[in-house]
Amino acid sequence: MRFIIVPALLIAATTLHAQHTNSSPGTRQLHYLLKEKVKLKDIPAALDWFRQHPEMVGIADPGNSTQQPASLRSSEIVVHDDNKAESEVHAAINPSDTANVIVAAILQDVNSITSPLKVPVYYTKDFGTTWASSSIQFSPNPGDGIVAGGGDPVLVFDHTGKAYLSWLVLNIDLFGDQTVKLSLYYSTSSNQGQTWSTPVLVDFGTITLDVLQGGNGAGALVDKQWMACDRGSSIYQGNIYVSYTRIDIADTSNVTSTILVKTKAPNNDFFGAAVQAHQGAYATMQFSSIDVDGQGNVHVLFFAGNSDDDYALYHAVSDNGGASFQPETKITDIHFPGVGESAANPIDGISAERLYPCPHLRAGKTSGTLYAVWTADGLSMQETEGYDIWFSKSTDNGQNWQTPKRVNAGNDPQAEQFYPAISVNVDGVICLAYYDRNDDPSGTKTHHVVAYSYDDGDTFTAPAKATLVASDFASIGALNGDFGIGEYTQIVSTGHFAMPVWADGRNNNGDIDLYASVLPIYAPVSGAGEAGTLTDAFSFSAPNPAKSEIDLRVALEKPMPFTLQVFSQDGKMVFEERQKSPQPAGAYSRRVPLPRGIYSCRVQTPFGYKVKQVVVD
Repeated sequence: MRFIIVPALLIAATTLHAQHTNSSPGTRQLHYLLKEKVKLKDIPAALDWFRQHPEMVGIADPGNSTQQPASLRSSEIVVHDDNKAESEVHAAINPSDTANVIVAAILQDVNSITSPLKVPVYYTKDFGTTWASSSIQFSPNPGDGIVAGGGDPVLVFDHTGKAYLSWLVLNIDLFGDQTVKLSLYYSTSSNQGQTWSTPVLVDFGTITLDVLQGGNGAGALVDKQWMACDRGSSIYQGNIYVSYTRIDIADTSNVTSTILVKTKAPNNDFFGAAVQAHQGAYATMQFSSIDVDGQGNVHVLFFAGNSDDDYALYHAVSDNGGASFQPETKITDIHFPGVGESAANPIDGISAERLYPCPHLRAGKTSGTLYAVWTADGLSMQETEGYDIWFSKSTDNGQNWQTPKRVNAGNDPQAEQFYPAISVNVDGVICLAYYDRNDDPSGTKTHHVVAYSYDDGDTFTAPAKATLVASDFASIGALNGDFGIGEYTQIVSTGHFAMPVWADGRNNNGDIDLYASVLPIYAPVSGAGEAGTLTDAFSFSAPNPAKSEIDLRVALEKPMPFTLQVFSQDGKMVFEERQKSPQPAGAYSRRVPLPRGIYSCRVQTPFGYKVKQVVVD
C-alpha cells in the first residue's frame, strides 16, 4: 500500500494541518471539517476577486431540469453521466410508491469562484428506467455572502411520500464582519422530487475568517447530519429527526464536540430545540447515524474517543420522540488511528485526511433488533493491512451488542473494503453495499459490491459486483481536488429488489458519474442473474432477454406442487400461478406478456426455489 500525498484543496486546511501535526483529537476534528467542507481552491484569491466584482456575490449557475433514459447495461443504470465529477451520493425510496427513488450528490468545481459547489437532484418514477433532474436553492440567504463550500446531501421520505433533503452550505460574508457561516438547511418535495420548497434553516455555526485561514479564534460549526423519519404507527408518526455534530471552538487548540438531535413534528415547518444524544464527554465525537424502529424509538450511533488508542462506536436511544436520550452504550472498540488528520493506514485514492469509519445504524424488522456497520482495520488493534467491513447487531434495543465480525469475504488481508451502506427491506433482509478491491488487493481498481443477509445478520452472502467495470482510484480525484468519491453512498430496497447507488470513476480521468444497479434480493447478484436451491428435483428457465413476454419453463422430475411468480423492479408482483396440488412430472410453460423492464422470475417447490432475472425489451 503506497502513501499518497494529497494536494491541499485550500490554504486554510493546509495551514491548520501544518500547525497541528501532533494536535488534539478535537483540533484534528476541526481540521477534518474544514478540509472536507471548503471547496474554494484558493480562498485569498477568491476573496480578492469578489471584492473587485461585488455584483457577483450571490450569483450562481441556474439549476435545470432534464430527462434522460437510463443506460441499461445488464443490471447497471447510469443515473447521470457528464464530463464532471459528481460524488458523495445519497438516495431514498418512497414508501408509498417504491418506483420513486430520489438521488442527491455533490457537483464540485474547484476552479470555479462563483459556483464551486452544487447539490444536484435526480429522481425516477419507474425504479430507474428513466431519470430526470431538479434543483434546490443551495444557498438561500444572499446576506450570508459568497458560497465557499458545503455538501453532505441526505434524503429521507416520510410515511406519506413527502421527501426531505438536507445539506450544508459554507458562506463567507465579505463586506460585513467577514463571518464564516456553516448552515444546515432542509427542503421538501411533495411531487416525487420534481420541485423543492424554499429551504428552511435547521441550525448553523460561525467562525472568523482568521480561523478558516489557519489562525486562532473562537466560534462553532455544525457538521455531518443524517435524517430519519418515524414511518410506523407510534404516537410520534411523521416526526423527522436529524442528528449532527456541533463543534465548539474556544480557540484552535481547544475544540470540543457534541452529538445533537433535533425533531420536526409533522405539523411544524421548523425543527425544535437541539437535544444532546449522549451523557459522556469525549475529546472528539463525530459521524453520527440515526434511525427509528417500528415502535417509534429513536436510535443514534456515533464515533467517539479521547485518543487514537480508545476510539469506539456508541449507541443511544430515545423512547420519547427525541425529547431525551438514555445513557449511551458502547458497541465496540474501533481501530482507526489518525482519523481527522492523516489516517495512519491510508487507502490509495482516498485522501488520508478525510478517510473515516463511515459507520451506519439501521433498525431491523424484528422488535429490538439493531444493526451497525462500519469500516476499520481492526477493533482494539490493527488486524489486517487492508480495511474491512465490520458488522454487529443487538437484539435488546441496543443494551447489548454482539461481538463484531467481518462481512467481506476474501483471503487477502491487504485488500481494501470500505464505506458501507445498509438497508433493511420490508421482509427484514439486510442489504449491504460497499467499495471493494478484492480483485486487485495490491492496486487501486475498485468495484462496488452488494451482499445480503437473510437471517438477521448471522450470515452474509458472498459479495457480488454491482459494477460491471472497475474504477481506478489512482485518478478518481483528478477533477475535484482529490475529493474523489466523497464519504458515503447509499442502497435502497423493496420487497424483492435492492438498488445500490454509488459514485463511479470508470473513465479513469477524474470524471465521476452516478450509477445505480437493480438487483434481485432473492436471487444472487451474479452475472448470470440466477440463483436457487441446488437440486435435481426440478429445473427452471426463462430465455433472456425476452421480447414483449417472458416464457417461464419448469421441468419437474417427480410429482410436486409449485408456484410461479414474476416481480417488477419496484418489488410488485405482476404474475402469480399457484399449483397447490402435486403436478405430474414433466415440462410446464407459461407465457407472461409484460412491458419493457427488468423482472425477477421465481419458482417455489417443496424441494427448494430457483430465481432468474430476465430483461424484457
